[in-house]
Amino acid sequence: MKRTLIGGLAACCVLSLCVASALSARAGKDGGVGEFAIYVAPGTIVRSAACTWVTIHTNVPFTTVEGVAAAVDASDVDVARAFADDCGNLVVKLKFDDVTACVAPPSATVALTIVVAGESRTASETVPVR
Repeated sequence: MKRTLIGGLAACCVLSLCVASALSARAGKDGGVGEFAIYVAPGTIVRSAACTWVTIHTNVPFTTVEGVAAAVDASDVDVARAFADDCGNLVVKLKFDDVTACVAPPSATVALTIVVAGESRTASETVPVR
């Protein structure tokens, strides 16, 4: 009985690790280009939309990040908020109005620069603009 229970628990642990890694990879989503993955939401910036935030999700553990800066089409944008998501990874919020002031159709490049262990790392993603 004990061996069956332990075997069942071990199988559940392995399954949960596989599912978690698949979900954290954001299957079907492009992770941008650069030294880490970033995912910009909304995936399309509609300048006339009544949004509050542009959110950048990363695969970088929040506790390792010493500094963060953002740019949209090479224009610096203030980071309104940086925090950890449910997986412990860095999430950055930019004010939607700050972002739309820098963009024009057909697309915009959102870049994030972070400092980890004293080293600067950059990643970017190009999103459509309407």
